[in-house]
Amino acid sequence: MKRLVDALFVLILFSQLPLSAIAADSYLVSVQAIVDSTQAPEGVVFEIVSKDKQYLDWALPETEKLSRQLRTRFPALDIVIVTHGAEQFALTKTQLANNAPLNSTLTSLSNSNIEVHVCGTHAERKGVEAEDFSKLVDVAAEGPAQINDYIKLGYVRIRIVKS
Repeated sequence: MKRLVDALFVLILFSQLPLSAIAADSYLVSVQAIVDSTQAPEGVVFEIVSKDKQYLDWALPETEKLSRQLRTRFPALDIVIVTHGAEQFALTKTQLANNAPLNSTLTSLSNSNIEVHVCGTHAERKGVEAEDFSKLVDVAAEGPAQINDYIKLGYVRIRIVKS
């Protein structure tokens, strides 16, 4: 029942969006659907999760590209990124020191006021401390909970998936 109520809420919230733009997950919306909309959502939370440790080499630049599309349409749109799988460890200081392109993308995102969160719980389980991550990264208590907090604020979630 809650899922149905949530789905109806999203349908009302995005009544300007074509129904085909709303994914099976009631909070998932495509970038194109937002760009085609007459009204911006409160914000967008990009979710990145993978078992592939190098996934951010593709996913972070892709997210930056999608963010530019969104900001072209809605310049004041708040955009955040939450990464909470094995890929998040590419954002440690040690890994970024050996990956100039990824470090450059992270810096560019920060300069564009796009906050990047990683999952502190996952990091802790792998023996990685919050201080091990770049200063450009926020270590959230839990990645999925961080995403849910944004959704409660009216943000829409977009999953970054390599096709």
